[in-house]
Amino acid sequence: MGKQSVLIVDDKKDVLRGLKLMLRTHNFSSVNTISSAEKVMPFVHKYKPDIILLDLHMPKVNGIEILADIKKSYQSIAVIIITADEQIDVAVDCVRMGAHDYFVKPVDQSRLILSINSIPYQKDANNSPTMIVSQAQKDRPFKKIITRNQLMQSLFSYIQAISNSTRPVLITGDTGTGKELFAQAIHKVRIKQPAEMVTVNIAGLDNTTFSDTLFGHYKGAFTGAATTRDGLVKRAQNSSLFLDEIGDLDKNSQVKLLRLLQDGSYYPLGSDKLHYNKAQIIAATNHNLDELITEGSFRRDLYHRLQVHIVKIPNLAERPDDIPLLSEYLVEKISEELGKPPPTIPKEVMQYLTDYSFPGNVRELETVLYNAVIQANDILPLAPIEQVLSGFSANTQNDQEYIQMLAQLKSLPSIHNITSGLINEAMKRTDDNVINASELLGITRQALYKRLQRNK
Repeated sequence: MGKQSVLIVDDKKDVLRGLKLMLRTHNFSSVNTISSAEKVMPFVHKYKPDIILLDLHMPKVNGIEILADIKKSYQSIAVIIITADEQIDVAVDCVRMGAHDYFVKPVDQSRLILSINSIPYQKDANNSPTMIVSQAQKDRPFKKIITRNQLMQSLFSYIQAISNSTRPVLITGDTGTGKELFAQAIHKVRIKQPAEMVTVNIAGLDNTTFSDTLFGHYKGAFTGAATTRDGLVKRAQNSSLFLDEIGDLDKNSQVKLLRLLQDGSYYPLGSDKLHYNKAQIIAATNHNLDELITEGSFRRDLYHRLQVHIVKIPNLAERPDDIPLLSEYLVEKISEELGKPPPTIPKEVMQYLTDYSFPGNVRELETVLYNAVIQANDILPLAPIEQVLSGFSANTQNDQEYIQMLAQLKSLPSIHNITSGLINEAMKRTDDNVINASELLGITRQALYKRLQRNK
């Protein structure tokens, strides 16, 4: 890979010297530097470098404009962004425009070299390098996330860009989008040494259980506390603590979590000695936290502490180009579980899945395919897929009818009132069966229990 020509663009001479020396140390023989934005495109037109390390903040000409010019004329050139910005919108915009990777200063040199050396390329008829596939998809932390979608790739680049930050990461996305897989990827990128991520599902934990679970207790702290026990915060020291379903956190527990994030300190139950957090916090929710703040069930100050870095996972409907890839992977996985050879997916079945405006996420796609694989011999049948998806369509039609009904109202009910009304109706229809009511509402049993507690 050292034969590839590299151009480094930055207005700071010390940055240019440092990066050039680092590349030379790793056997890159052709390394050029430019500190003036106006000279970039003339150089690119004349020498056509294989790789460009580009700083976004250049005097007179914005780095994003330079990126656009490069990709407009030379799609084959791999551009790696190096910037002081730690913002997901900037990372997403750059990757959508064709940037190969995105790094935040100070740059992790080992990761940068890995990114450069892992750029898959081949020579086309004009002897110019041609990009094949995103390097982020080949990186070990992301290998379990099956995707070729550009928006998903931009999230990978953003996660790599914030790898040196120790501040919390908030993962948002609907049920079935893969929030825990992303949490694992964030953990592997940020924690350099081998360490397991510690996970706790917040939903259903009352204030005391939350404190005991996260902060632990001393012997005699409460009835039954026969021994001292460490909490998950201490167990996750020098690693990651993943707080799943953070939107269902009790209001009193939110105050304790806020202190942990704000001061990095906590008290185990039964102790007056202050302990300090050495774990990196990753949180996830399928709720709209802005709505929870509006209805008064989630603290605004806690939200701002959590959302320093946000990873918003797109729905499957936003990434239809991933459906063929996911379908092939899921059919093989399901077949292995069932102990049968994987059936062939006919073109018409794959086309049907790809063209369908999928209302669910990967978990729902797996359910659809599971039903079809059970009934398959050598070829995956279309009929059972159509049957299940027609049921989804009926639900979508009902949703549209509800929207039309709301449009006819002169004034809208508050989110709190409409949520309470839905919960009361679901409980009435299921004879106060929380499990059945939660399925009817499409939320977890723990989440419904929390809302019932709030409504008392």
